[in-house]
Amino acid sequence: MDKHSFTYSVIEEFIKIDEQTKKEIKKIKLDKYPLNYNNFYNSKEKERLENLILPQLNMIFKKYKLKLIDCWVQKYMKNHYHDLHTHRGHAKSKSFVWFIEGDKDSSPICFYDVGYPLINTEQIIEIKFIPGKLLIFPNYLPHAVPLNKSNNRLIVSGNVI
Repeated sequence: MDKHSFTYSVIEEFIKIDEQTKKEIKKIKLDKYPLNYNNFYNSKEKERLENLILPQLNMIFKKYKLKLIDCWVQKYMKNHYHDLHTHRGHAKSKSFVWFIEGDKDSSPICFYDVGYPLINTEQIIEIKFIPGKLLIFPNYLPHAVPLNKSNNRLIVSGNVI
């Protein structure tokens, strides 16, 4: 009898955020959306952010042979969240989330098995918010941020290949 299975990995690294980088990230102009604040559609600010974070994350990206495609900042205030979603790209694409600023009440990120919610295997990976934590995962892996209970959850998110 043969048995086959799929495995999806969420890589967890840690990149300490220096105060100057955090200060510069907080200066990025964010637009208000119903779920959170971000600069997803502001290409000028995205380019500025790329130049800011690449020196910090390049060592990790090189370690996994990844190249930055795009990135953005998201800020969550109390009761903000992010619906279940995946990121665009092709099968080799990956996404990342770098936790910049938050506290014990900042929402975790939750990853679900591929196919969720149509296929519910009840396999959920919940990763606690700790500033400096960097997560790299397949872009097609469904993920969400539950209702935030703090006023200072700040992340940088993006796509790599």
